[in-house]
This record gives sequence, structure tokens and C-alpha cells, in this order.
Amino acid sequence: MGKVVDAPETSTQKNVKSHGPSNVPPIAGLQRTTAQNVETRIVEAIEQMQIAVSDSYDNVSVFSMYWKSDDTGGAEDSSLFIQTLSKLPNVQTCLRSLSDEERLIPLEAEIGRAASEAGSRKLFILHYAGHAIAGSTSNNLIITPKIGQELGKGPEINMSHIKDGLNDTVSKSLGLDVLLVMDSCCAAIAGRGGKVKGARVELMAATARKGISNSGKDGRTFTQHWCEAFTKLLEIGKPFTCDDIIKDITPRDSELEQFPSMFVLREGWDLPITFCLHPGPIESTLPAAVTSQTVIMAFHVEENPDSRPLKQLIEYLNKAPVPITVLAVLPTSSTLLLLRVPVFLQELLVLPQVAFILTDS
Repeated sequence: MGKVVDAPETSTQKNVKSHGPSNVPPIAGLQRTTAQNVETRIVEAIEQMQIAVSDSYDNVSVFSMYWKSDDTGGAEDSSLFIQTLSKLPNVQTCLRSLSDEERLIPLEAEIGRAASEAGSRKLFILHYAGHAIAGSTSNNLIITPKIGQELGKGPEINMSHIKDGLNDTVSKSLGLDVLLVMDSCCAAIAGRGGKVKGARVELMAATARKGISNSGKDGRTFTQHWCEAFTKLLEIGKPFTCDDIIKDITPRDSELEQFPSMFVLREGWDLPITFCLHPGPIESTLPAAVTSQTVIMAFHVEENPDSRPLKQLIEYLNKAPVPITVLAVLPTSSTLLLLRVPVFLQELLVLPQVAFILTDS
């Protein structure tokens, strides 16, 4: 629960804290808003948080790709991946073969549509089984149908561009999480990108010692190991994550080190995507992982501190279902309101605001 407290004085706060309008300068560029608007937007952001942290997906969409001209097992791995993920509830699947004439823009649009289709709480899983090369820059992964193909010398698709497009779709779609599972060499290159706010975005991949994902001791591909581990963990019946899949593929008490560079990269909220055969309802109580990290926010509220709308706002903040601390209610030409809120809430809040962290330096 939130509560009104006096903020501990730091050297920065001593220059701001005041009891009268003459000593509290307005924050340049901070647009005024009403107390009612602040409350409405915070309520909406909290509801969005409760959806975004839920592991109960009402739609799981699986899109697996392979090159039709690839004769090294991509089609079989994609089929296995689709078959394995079909064991989850509420699943829609698409097994997509790529022709040698495939073009990036239409394919990217097709994947974007598949990711953003109906579902108030949706998980989109994009899987690729095949070959890849490093692009012309250090953060471009180019998928190709042939081992050893050179850049610009044959059919190719920029997978990093598709990933960036998915991140853009996620940022515009409330309740959408994305998991990319890459079974190709050079897969780590595709993981470089900016952070996505308000959602979970993960890339899981592996490369064996020689840089090829299926060059391990037993000859099985990363997709085959992944599907075996996924099926085993799903049958246990407890919630699990991609980190658990890694542990199952490479047990700590085993000498098996087929995929020493296996990893999960999170480009959204630092919360793992969680799988469960029987997910529960969306919980109103938020986990500590999304409320413990906080940020200080400043709002320029039109009403004065003694007004009824502002008092009602403070009363709501004191009872909010997430920890919100009112640090100061300072009179300016109107009111400067300082709140300490979870970072995840601040990311979802659509309000004129200044977010900052006070230090003792």
C-alpha cells in the first residue's frame, strides 16, 4: 500500500523542499494536468501491469520457419517444434516454408499480423530452424538456406530486422509477449537491440563449439533438445521458463556440454516468460519483482494542495494495489506532486511527467 511520508533529505532535495510557492520554482517544460487525470491514468497503468505480468495467456501463437530448399533437416525440426508447442492450451500454429524467392517486407508483415491478432493476453513464439550468416554489420543476422553461403550470394532474409519489427509490434500491443527460438549458427547476433517497455521479450538460442547448432556429440539439433526438454517439463506439471529448459538440456551433474553458449536474452521486462499446462487466472496482487525497483516522478497538478480533487487523489494513492509513496505535495503556482512508484508502472503511465532518481552525491 502507498503512504504519505516525508522524503529523506538528500543534497538534491534540500534545494527543492519548501513550504511556500515563492521557494518552489516550476519545472521547465512540465505540462500541467488535473488530479483526476493523474488518478485515472494511474488506475489504467496498474490494470495494464496486472495483465502484463500474468502468465495466463488466452492465446499462444506459434510461427515456425524453415527454408524449403534446405536439405539438412530444417523442415523436420520445424514440424517437431509445432507438434511440441501444440500441447499448450489455446494454441494456434503456422508452419511456414520459405522459398528461395522470399522477400523481407512481405514476410515481416505476415509475422507482424500473426503476432498482433486477437487476444487480450497473448504469447507469440517465432521459431527458425536452418542456417545463418553474419550480416554486413555486427548486429545483423542473415538467415539462408545453405551452409557456407556468402552474404549477397544467394537467398537471404535479415532476421534481425524481423526481430526489431516484432519489438515495435510489442510496444504498441498491450498484453503481448514474444519469444524467439533460434536454431542456427551466429544466432547471438540477433539478440542485440533496444529494450521494450511494458512486455516480456526473450530470445533463446544456442551455438555448439564449432559454431553450428547441430554439431554436438550426439548429432541432434538444438530444436530437438529444446522440444525434448519442453515436453519433459510440461509433463511434470509445474510452471517453467526457458532457463529451466537450459538446465534440462545441459544438466549440472553431467559432462554433456554440447551447447556451451546456450542463452536466454531478455529485451523487455526482466521477468521470464513462463509456461504452464494449466495456467490460473490473472492475479490482482503483483509480484515483488515488478514493484521493488522504483523511480521518483514529478507531476504539475492544476489544483492547489488543499483542494478536494487533490485530497481524493492522495487518498486513492494511499490505498493503491501497488506500492506508491507520496514524497511531497508542494505549492507552486498550482501543485508540484512527487511520487515514488515502481519503474514498471512509470513505463506504462501516459501522463505529463518528469521521472528521476535522487542521490546523495
